[in-house]
Amino acid sequence: MVTSYAGRLGMWLAHEQWKLEQASYDIPARRASPRQCAELAGVLQRLSDELRDYAAGLAFSGGRPPGAGSIDPDELGGRGEAE
Repeated sequence: MVTSYAGRLGMWLAHEQWKLEQASYDIPARRASPRQCAELAGVLQRLSDELRDYAAGLAFSGGRPPGAGSIDPDELGGRGEAE
């Protein structure tokens, strides 16, 4: 099944939503581990980079979604993990 870049971006956002939600509880309760914080920072950085590229693609294509990006659907679970 071939999924558009916009579709892959949407899947990635939905996939990572749970990490953001969990952190919204763990951080104020002081239960967030250093690893959890590092992984979340990585996810946010990658999302930021990808969304910025997507926005630029929209801007330079007359509002049409870009056709390609760096999201690999097979890697959705591994993005943003601490090295």
